[in-house]
Amino acid sequence: MAKYPSEIFGFYLRNISLDANDARKKFWCPFHGSPCYKQSRLLDTPFGVCTAHVEGQEIALCPRRFLEKNKVFQTIAVSQFGTSENVLVFSEVGLPGIGNFDFVMVKHKPLSVQIEDFVAVEFQTGQTTSTGQLVKGFKDFMSDSRISEGASYHFGINMYDIWKRTFTQILNKGIIMEKWGKKIFWVVQDPVFNYFRQKFRLSEMGYNKSECSVFSLYDLKANGNRLELIATRMFSSTVDALFDAFRRNDDIPPVEKFIERLESKLSGDMKIALHLDRKKTPSKFDAPKSGPTGCIREPSDEY
Repeated sequence: MAKYPSEIFGFYLRNISLDANDARKKFWCPFHGSPCYKQSRLLDTPFGVCTAHVEGQEIALCPRRFLEKNKVFQTIAVSQFGTSENVLVFSEVGLPGIGNFDFVMVKHKPLSVQIEDFVAVEFQTGQTTSTGQLVKGFKDFMSDSRISEGASYHFGINMYDIWKRTFTQILNKGIIMEKWGKKIFWVVQDPVFNYFRQKFRLSEMGYNKSECSVFSLYDLKANGNRLELIATRMFSSTVDALFDAFRRNDDIPPVEKFIERLESKLSGDMKIALHLDRKKTPSKFDAPKSGPTGCIREPSDEY
C-alpha cells in the first residue's frame, strides 16, 4: 500500500487553502502556534511532516500533533478529575533521580495554590525508518504543492524501536506513580498501541480506574480537507502485569534457531571472526557503530 507524508505543517495533504499555503511558506506549526521545530540533516528548512500515511493509516510522527485544540488534556482532565476547571498543565516537569515527565496536569483548589490531585502525561508518536524517503516525499510536495497520484515512498514505521525504548520508561515511571498513588497517562495512537498489545500478548488488558498506568488512545481520521484527532478508548495496567508480559513474551525464537545461525557463521564467516588464539584482529571485526547521540541502531519491525 502507498506510503507518503499526509500532513505537512499542520495541514492535510489535500488542503490547499490560503491558511495551509501560508503555514507552509512560514514553516509554521498551527498546533503549537510557533515555527516548526523538527529538523533533518537532509534539509535546510524545518522538516514539517506531522503525519504519514502508512498501510492505510495516518500515523502521527511529531509530539506536537497531540496538542490539537488541547483535546488530549481535556479528555484526561474530565476522566481523572471530572472537570477541566481549576486544572493547569505544565510541560517538562521532573525531579533529580526520576527524570522528566512530558507534562504534569494539576488540579488545584479554587483561588488557591493548594493541590488537590495531579497526573503525569507522556506522548508517544511514531518513528520512521528509511527517513530519507519521507524527506523526498516532503520535498516533492513543497516544490509542487502536491504529491503525484499513486506515488509511494519507501519508508516505514519502526514499531519495534518505539516500544523497545518506551517500555523501560513505562516500567520506571509506572513504579514511581504507583509509589505515589498517582496516575500516568500514555497518549498513543491506536495502530501503534495495537502493535504493543500484540507483541507482548496483552489482549486481555482492559480498563480499571484503580490502576496507575493508563494508555489513552487516539486516532487521526480524515474529515473533509483535514485530519482530526479523535479520542477512542483507554486501557490500564499495573507495573507487575506489564513486567510479567515483558518477561513472559513468547515471541522469542527457540535457541535452536540461534544455534543454526551460529553454525552458518562458522561455515562461512570464520575469516572475519576474532580468533582468540591468534594475535591479528580481522579488519571487519569491530564494535557496533553508534549514532551522534550514542544510540546503536538495531533491526526494526516495520509497519
